[in-house]
Amino acid sequence: MPTTPQRLADLLVASRIVMPLMAGTVADAAEALCVSLDQSGALSNADLLRERIEEARSEDIVGLADRAFVLHYRTDAVRDLVVAIGVAPHDVVRVLDDDELQRARLVVLVCAPPRQMARHLQVVSALVRVLSTPASVAAALAVATPAQLLALPQFTGKELPAQLTVRELMSERPRTVGPEAPLRSAVLEMLRAGLGGLPVVDESNRVIGMLSERELLRDLLSHYLPRAGGVNALQPPAAARRTVRDIMTRQVLCVAPEQPLAEVASLMLNKDVDRVPVVKDDRLVGFLTRGDIVRKLIGS
Repeated sequence: MPTTPQRLADLLVASRIVMPLMAGTVADAAEALCVSLDQSGALSNADLLRERIEEARSEDIVGLADRAFVLHYRTDAVRDLVVAIGVAPHDVVRVLDDDELQRARLVVLVCAPPRQMARHLQVVSALVRVLSTPASVAAALAVATPAQLLALPQFTGKELPAQLTVRELMSERPRTVGPEAPLRSAVLEMLRAGLGGLPVVDESNRVIGMLSERELLRDLLSHYLPRAGGVNALQPPAAARRTVRDIMTRQVLCVAPEQPLAEVASLMLNKDVDRVPVVKDDRLVGFLTRGDIVRKLIGS
């Protein structure tokens, strides 16, 4: 079995460093780096990676001001996590939705099989941290050969971070609501606070349900929105007496604070869950959302 990489330098191979990277756009850069991975034997299916890149999901690209782009994909096109780096002589450009331009000369491509989500998060987080430092990027742009880039201290001395846990990202002391609270009051609190959901807890702070936009939308469809040839099923007086218990879901996916983040993120994706309560000893201790995970990864 191969040794588990402990430093960024352990993941870098000279044949996967493209100098000069001849690309005008991020899409061109991705194609050039894809070719380098394929020629080095890192890809089991180059077309599969190209299809994944062409989806152009915004969450797959981290733009670091005018310093670098980090493209990262989980795909079956690779058997193991691989990294390719390109150093362009001129700016590589990315056009954002509002027509704003991002420019950088350093482009990194990270690919990992779906089963390696934990390692994928670790490597992308480490790369983002390194390339967020202007001096590190300047040093990479100044070298003349792949061997010189591989010898830079920001790669040889950068250890991969320990596996992140839920505790490191969760929101502590989250807002909650009781099951007997008036539904209207709970909804207003969600709107005012900009929340997509509230855990429902009992007197002992045990999670007994969840009130989220999903339950509210389901309730609107079944009770409030007019049906063809009919009248709204729920009249205003009845609506005013409704409580959170009436529409909350009782099937709640809860996680523990010490669970690996990658494991929980994968679970949230597979179960199509946007947010999860974090419990310890049957008591609510935090809250984790998909947005928390994305902000942590990019904000690093």
